[in-house]
Amino acid sequence: MFVQSLECSWFEHPFWRPRFLLTDAEQLETIISSGVSWVEIDDTKGKGLPQPAQSPAGAKVKTKPSASSSPIPTENRPVFRPVEKQVIVRLSSQERAAEVRKASTALKRSRTEVMNLFEDARLGNSIKSEKMAPLVERISSSVTIDPTIILNMARLKNKDEYTYLHSVAVCALMINLGRKMRLPEAQIHDIGMAGLLHDVGKSSIPDSILLKPSKLEAAEWTTIRNHPQRGHEILSASEGVCDIALEVCLRHHEKMDGTGYPGKVTADNLSIFTRMAAICDVYDAITSQRPYNVPLSASQALAKMQSWSGHFDQLILREFVDSLGILPVGTLVKLDRNELAVVIGESPSDYAAPIVRSFHSLDKDGPIAPQDIDTGRKRSRKVLTVEDPEECGFSDWSTMSAQLLAKQVETGTENRA
Repeated sequence: MFVQSLECSWFEHPFWRPRFLLTDAEQLETIISSGVSWVEIDDTKGKGLPQPAQSPAGAKVKTKPSASSSPIPTENRPVFRPVEKQVIVRLSSQERAAEVRKASTALKRSRTEVMNLFEDARLGNSIKSEKMAPLVERISSSVTIDPTIILNMARLKNKDEYTYLHSVAVCALMINLGRKMRLPEAQIHDIGMAGLLHDVGKSSIPDSILLKPSKLEAAEWTTIRNHPQRGHEILSASEGVCDIALEVCLRHHEKMDGTGYPGKVTADNLSIFTRMAAICDVYDAITSQRPYNVPLSASQALAKMQSWSGHFDQLILREFVDSLGILPVGTLVKLDRNELAVVIGESPSDYAAPIVRSFHSLDKDGPIAPQDIDTGRKRSRKVLTVEDPEECGFSDWSTMSAQLLAKQVETGTENRA
């Protein structure tokens, strides 16, 4: 059978890929003895259920393990109870336009509220986290309806808004990632609050340093590196700040290999929330317009982040990529018409839709003339699945993808229905 998805928290199964073909009894035993409560199979890619339970041709089938093979939680692994699967609301054009207007208004209000928060901290006043709770709820509500709306709008902030809207964006990214990872809904509010408050220590940094367009001097860099500790001091002196927010504020610049700051803490001492925050913080930073850098596209940013050895928790980074629905540059994908392609960028009309370069026909089992295809166009081709290069016979995919990305191909050549 072809496993389309494993319905459980990512902590509860040992497989690094959520979709794969079951080929031996050991894999099956691993699923049964893990925290997986049920799986979804795709009988167009593998064996379906036996009659009479066989579904109509082409349907995806959900099947639960029998009572005799109930899942056994793996010891020494943090287990989170899966919440109900989030319902994806398909908005009409009018409904989406209304949500865009609401998100725009929410962002403007958020900017003002976060500016006031930073000003209170700058003046030495304690942070009243309960005042920020309605803001977290508004952001959470927007993410629930359609995360692409508020996340896309937050990416469009200008360099003067960055300090404040960065906190809003990280809040939204943390909430979206937490839900993707099936963390308990009771923790989602605290996770969002942690994202909102993670950079409050920057309130103590002069704008002359914070907004400096040129390279920082050594003393200025030291000031920047002190903001996690300063933020932790501010939040510790305030009432009602949750433990998750305190930890994320202090540790969001730490790295898995211990080369981060302020404490050079290694992976063994970094919580799941800190690991999530490190990813969300960096992603928003490198995709935003700031005084000292040109923003990367979403797919470029994710590809770069995946290449940084020792920086992030790779399991959570994969979950983050999935939560955004964005395919990094260099990803191998299968298109309709049974063709393979490499992701070369993102569509200007939809940041979650990739531009791909087709290069191989599975029907002919051979190369084809490369074509660049914008999958965000209304009548465009479709990306069906993400493929494993080795399973497709491309053992040196890093070299091959680099050569494909370097090819000079006419853009916009594929506009067929």
